[in-house]
Amino acid sequence: MDRNQLIGIVLITFVFIAWMYFTAPSAEEFERRQHERAIQDSLDAIAQAEGFDEEARDPSQVIRPDRPEPSRGIFGSTAATDTLITTVETPLFRILFTNVGGGPAQFELLRHRKYDDSFVTLIADTTRSAYNIGFLSTENYNIDSHDLLFTPRTPASQITIGEGEQQRIIYDLLLEDDRTLTLEYIINADTYEIGLNVYFDGVRELVSGSYYEIGWQPRLRTTERSRSQESTYSAAHVFTGGVLERLQLTSPGTDRESISGNIGWVATKTKFFTQIIKPEGETDGAILFADVTGENDEQRTHYRSILRTMVPSDGPDSFRLYVGPLDNAHLNKFDEQAYNMVDTGFRFLRWFSDPFVKWIVLPFFTFFGGILPNMGLVIILFALVVKIVLYPLTKKSFESMAAMRELQPEMKALQEKYKDNPQQQQQATMKLFKKAKVNPLGGCLPNLLQAPVLITLWRYFQNSIEIRQEGFLWASDLSAPDVIIHLPFSLPILGDFIAGFVLLMSASMVLQMKLSGSGAASNPQMKIFQYVLPVVLFLFFNQFASGLSLYYLIYNALSIGQQMLVNKQIDHVKMMETVDKKKARQMAKEKKMEERKKIKEARNKSEN
Repeated sequence: MDRNQLIGIVLITFVFIAWMYFTAPSAEEFERRQHERAIQDSLDAIAQAEGFDEEARDPSQVIRPDRPEPSRGIFGSTAATDTLITTVETPLFRILFTNVGGGPAQFELLRHRKYDDSFVTLIADTTRSAYNIGFLSTENYNIDSHDLLFTPRTPASQITIGEGEQQRIIYDLLLEDDRTLTLEYIINADTYEIGLNVYFDGVRELVSGSYYEIGWQPRLRTTERSRSQESTYSAAHVFTGGVLERLQLTSPGTDRESISGNIGWVATKTKFFTQIIKPEGETDGAILFADVTGENDEQRTHYRSILRTMVPSDGPDSFRLYVGPLDNAHLNKFDEQAYNMVDTGFRFLRWFSDPFVKWIVLPFFTFFGGILPNMGLVIILFALVVKIVLYPLTKKSFESMAAMRELQPEMKALQEKYKDNPQQQQQATMKLFKKAKVNPLGGCLPNLLQAPVLITLWRYFQNSIEIRQEGFLWASDLSAPDVIIHLPFSLPILGDFIAGFVLLMSASMVLQMKLSGSGAASNPQMKIFQYVLPVVLFLFFNQFASGLSLYYLIYNALSIGQQMLVNKQIDHVKMMETVDKKKARQMAKEKKMEERKKIKEARNKSEN
């Protein structure tokens, strides 16, 4: 095994082991800027509350929960006695509002579908509003708005909002002495953003400490076929102090994180969708909850995010809500930091991956996605552009490997000559490299320099909603595996199927390694490495997005063409050098014969 190939194999193996190690994200530690403040009993009650998304299968048939009502003092008697549903539909989504809690009980996105072709429903099977307002009353009762019956101001059961239009949905909690807690939702037809104004008319004096919590209560529904893959990227987030923090569990369990001070926004997300609560005014802190149960595709994740804020002395407390896809176009309009929730790379590489995705990848896919008829073609074009940009680096790498291939016979001779003296063998080998003007690391260093680009794309393509449910050839969804063979059994890592683009990608890697490494021809050990790495990548990539495998397939195919071109150029140079040597020998021979002829002629003249 020659030194250059050994170093290359070791470095490549190290890089890919690092990739796999960081695939399962770990929960990040929150930077605590202040000591954790005392959280009131109402917040603890929210933390221990059971999920309310399993209580009713049909939100249109909502009934009041059949269980003993806890005492709530003045908040225990409201004017409303019946539950009412109002359906609001825009070109982007359909929302079912309920007066139980006075808010949305179901979000259905009309431009996004699940793997079974049904509309993406982010919350469902619930009898209550997804948003809950909780506080401790001056009578020392824990009050949760999702347990209270509000009175709707809008009598209509069905509302359709056209493009460019806006609609307000208002709910009142009518208490004694004309005290009213009002929730006003402002819905625009052209965006996934919803405005929320909370009015405490006469209610401020009933809130102990004048603080309350507002948060998202139910879990976000899974939308992808692989629940384990989706769980990997589900999390709760908080943006505070210019830093985006994340709470995420990688194994079954529960966790809670509290953050004090002013909060920019809080959110919970799945792989491709999110809900965000952004306050318009100052806040007192936030709290994130995580609850993960089950294993693999039976895993269920429940993340919640809650804001803690002060009851306004006058006027409403205003919020901006976002419920929709994790795509840059909509999130950037909502908050320029929100798209950072999308996993574009490992933590140690975010300094490169975030700007690379934001300023290069996203604009490229947005522009050419509007021109080309298929996102698969956009991926192919992108792979071509990346290969052209990285051409100088890869050309240098291929030339170095080809040069090392030409030195194989001489290196093998040195190994035989100094097989009993490794130190002298090393010195002789380095002299050979110096004489041939070959850098033994020349084939590895260019690959390491382009590694940040390849690693970022490897990570990003698994989380890009831009390719979600986009088909190409036999792949129906480029964000999911392109299954071509279903296995009657399941294997660790591989799963119970074989993906098509992954199979082709692995085959292309074998061909590329055959072209780039001549050591395998003379060293049987190197033949093994031509298959080990492609097989390992096949096992791991089989569960990944087919768009990712398509990208690397095209990239490898272009690399094969580049390698063949470099090899052809080097073979041509070698052939010309051989021709020149033959010509030089022939000319020397002819010159020598001419000199002999002249000597003979001179000798004959002297004799005569």
